[in-house]
Parts: sequence; structure tokens; C-alpha cells
Amino acid sequence: MPSLAIFLHQLVATGVARNAVAIAQHMREAGWRVTLVTVRQGGELAHLADGLDHVVLGGAKLPRKLELLRAVPALGRELTALAPDIVMSAGNHAHLAMVYAAHGLRPTPRIVYRISNDLLHNARNGDPIATLSPRRLIANLVVREASRLVLVSPHLASDAILTTALAEGRAQVIANGVDIAAVRARAAEPCDHPWTHEAVPIVLGIGRLARQKNFGTLVTAFAHARAERPLRLMIVGGGKRASRERLEQQARELGVLEDVAFVGRVTNPFPYMRAASVLALPSVWEGASNVLLEALACDVPIVASYSAGNAEQVLDGGRFGLLVDPWDAQAMAQALLAQVDSVRAIRPGARAADYDRSRTLAEYQAMFEDLIRS
Repeated sequence: MPSLAIFLHQLVATGVARNAVAIAQHMREAGWRVTLVTVRQGGELAHLADGLDHVVLGGAKLPRKLELLRAVPALGRELTALAPDIVMSAGNHAHLAMVYAAHGLRPTPRIVYRISNDLLHNARNGDPIATLSPRRLIANLVVREASRLVLVSPHLASDAILTTALAEGRAQVIANGVDIAAVRARAAEPCDHPWTHEAVPIVLGIGRLARQKNFGTLVTAFAHARAERPLRLMIVGGGKRASRERLEQQARELGVLEDVAFVGRVTNPFPYMRAASVLALPSVWEGASNVLLEALACDVPIVASYSAGNAEQVLDGGRFGLLVDPWDAQAMAQALLAQVDSVRAIRPGARAADYDRSRTLAEYQAMFEDLIRS
């Protein structure tokens, strides 16, 4: 029986974790022995891994980067004990720990690194500062050590080192997909936030309270739009307390705090999508946004930034949603107003069918089987 180990930090409510669990479940159903290996136990998505072999490396709670580095010896020991045919590092955050842990493994497994996000965080190719950054140095190491690289979106191939890996046949694009039926079923579940039962249109943002997600610009855009009509803004996702306090202070200074709700992490964000009038994705960079695909499945009108990973491709240049400059709050505000207007709104319609997860999982299976044969 072929075997696969999938490594990530924790089963929290992120696209990396959702995709890791989906791949694990699919490969188990295909007859593989699959083990999830995480540093930390628990997380909002832990219940999705019920029935899967799951090893928790454990240790004292630290910031994620430190936890991952501290876990390197334990990860090496666990991979030695499991002796999998293939190991997949599920997201960019885990790659450096995997590179260190893999050195000295005997037998040597084939190692797949899933490039889940923009390696340069939207810096220009050729930028001398970006080229010398720790992030770029880690990326070079990962590319050198990989048996196979998986890019979750075609736009990631614009990175020079990934373009080279594609040309050499060591990388391939497997675009993220969405389980349309599952998302729609979970979207039908009740939502206990009172705003979702009222008539005021809701602008919804989903993601970590981090610089990447650009919620500061969204708050400013919301304030501009709120000046023209009643609206509410809900942001679903975790983050550092200081990040939340900065956004709250910004909303307070703009006079809209009473119409902004920070919901925090939730196990099921899809009822919020069902209730929203528009989903806003203002990210400065992304790999391939799972939130965007899930919004397609919920047929909620979308406003996304041009820099939000493959948003321009997914929305077909504006055919299935509106695209804006991530730093232009006025343009973002006008796009939000257009999308909450039932007459003017552009809905995704059947676009989600083009990103059905079954095709994505079949491509992962074919890739793993190819590595076993090679």
C-alpha cells in the first residue's frame, strides 16, 4: 500500500488546512495509507480529520515560526518511523521546517512542496531587496530540495524561480478547487449573529487580521460607502489582538465603529456568506484564495483586488465580479455600492463549476502516482 504523510502547523480555519484535509481524505479513499502530521493539536477544522491517522508533535505553545523550527527534530523522528513513500508540506509556512527535517532521512521519501502563496508577497521579480530577503532565500532552498513543486494557481508561475522549475518539469500547477455541494450545505446552517437576520446590507471580509489581507483599506472603503447608504461590515477571522485594536481604532476615527463587527474565527463561515450582500477580498497578495472560490459556490457578489492572487482569472477580468486597485479606497467603495445594489450587482452564477474540487483532487492523485512510478 503506498503511503503519504502531509505536514502542516495546525488544523485551523485556513485554506491550507482545508485543502490538506481534503487531499488526505481523497488519497485514503484511493487506497493509500495517509497520515496527517501537525505541530499543534486542535483547531477549528480538527473535526474534519476524524477517521484519519493524525500525529501531533506537540510542545509548548510559541509563535508559529518558532513552534515549527522547534518541531524539526520531532518531525524528523516521526517521518523516520512512518517511512512514507511521499511527504507533502501543505503550505508555505511549513516548508523551512520540512527542509531541515528531511535531511538525513533514510529511506529518502519523495517530498512535495505545495506553494500556497505568493513567494515574494507581491514584490517585483528582479527587485534586489526582495531577492536578498530571507523569504527568497528560503524559497530558493525549497525549490532546490523539492521532488515536486505544486503551484496552487497559474499566476504563481510568474515568479522567476518557479518558471524555471516548471520548464525543468519539477513543478506543476494544480489549481485550488471548491467542494460546491458541501459549501452550499453548510451555508444553509443557522447563523447566530443578529445582523444576519436584519435588512441592512452586509459587506463581508474573511481572513486573518494580517497585513496581507489589507482590511485597513477595506475599513476606509466601507466608511466611504457607508456615507452614501446604510451598510454594515463584518470581518470573520482571527489575528493578533493588536491588529484588531488598530482596525477598531480606525473604524472609530472614521465614525463607523458601531456598524463594524469583528467576529473572530468560526468553524463554519459559510452562513455569513449566505447572509452577505457582497464579499470583499482586498488582499495585497494571495496564492489562490479559497474564500474567493467559496464565495462563488455561495453565489454572493464579489469585490476583489487585482493583487488577490488569481482573482482576475477567477472573475474573468470582471465578468463574474468586480476588480479594484487594493489601495484605492474610493474605487473599492464604489464597487461595494454597485455590488450591494440588486439591479447593478454582478453575481458569479455558475462560475464555481469551473473550480470543482473533484478535478483538483484527481490531479493530486495523478501527481502522487506519477512520483511513485518515477
